[in-house]
Amino acid sequence: MARVVITGGAGFLGQRVAQSLQRHDSLLINGTMEPIQSICLVDRVIPDGFGPPDLEVIQGDLLTLIQTEPDIFEASDVVIHLASAVSGECEQHLELGLKANLETGIALGQLLAKMPTKPLLIFSSSLAIYGGTADCPLPDVVTDATRPNPQNSYGSQKLMLETFYADLARRDALSVRTLRLMTVSVRPGKPNQAASGFLSGMIREPLSGLASNVPVPLDTQVALNSPEQAVDGLISAMGISDQAWGSPLGLNLPGMRLSIQEMRDALEATAGPQALDLLTYHRDPMIEAIVAGWPSHFESARASRLGFRSTESFEAVVQRFQTSK
Repeated sequence: MARVVITGGAGFLGQRVAQSLQRHDSLLINGTMEPIQSICLVDRVIPDGFGPPDLEVIQGDLLTLIQTEPDIFEASDVVIHLASAVSGECEQHLELGLKANLETGIALGQLLAKMPTKPLLIFSSSLAIYGGTADCPLPDVVTDATRPNPQNSYGSQKLMLETFYADLARRDALSVRTLRLMTVSVRPGKPNQAASGFLSGMIREPLSGLASNVPVPLDTQVALNSPEQAVDGLISAMGISDQAWGSPLGLNLPGMRLSIQEMRDALEATAGPQALDLLTYHRDPMIEAIVAGWPSHFESARASRLGFRSTESFEAVVQRFQTSK
């Protein structure tokens, strides 16, 4: 009987992962089918009225809960670690990112590593671990062999956790699946402080009759995952055995590559030219620098071998979002 704990569980991705898991009585975990006993969502903020049936919901700061209520995690078979401070706020407030991402993530790994059951940790990492400089530019295509070189605090914190979790796995204290997500678009809800937030906002807001700013040039290339790709990727990673997953533990989840102009075109194709009138184009140097430093073209032969695919068009993603509103 499997207990699954999702950190950041009341957030957009956490809710979707939980909903997907609830559709099944059993779950493939590390290559073995297990009946689902319970699903627990842990988050710092729980929306008013949020309380999905048959789910355990715990509100609190994750680091505090790890330190004061470790029993939340001690019976878990799988922990999906989604909780994170986002890129923009990490860049503006170093101490916040260090505590929310690095310190909390290390504490979680230490707690899980003490368990006699060797739980499975699914860690949501990011394409932000990659970056380029004048002396060491990014290659045109990021492959499985490309060396991480983060150029922002968020990516650095994610990479440090990747390394720490890999060491715990090397010590045979944990099973680990690190899945590097692309920017997820289209996200519902309100704008957040992520540098990539406009990649959802420029679609979401006009579809609701609201204005949204595009802070980067239209020829900027980005790599995206749809919400469905992200959720399916996390759950698929959970099912793959240690032996099949292999090494290194970090894996780039395949996604879509397109320009901001192509995103704009998908909005127009879905909602008409009047939707474009709600977009403004005021450049933001900080966001532009962060986004320009992220890779947009990925090739992962390893992901393909493990069965991960990316066949969606962004226009289909936008249409699906509009239908679900």
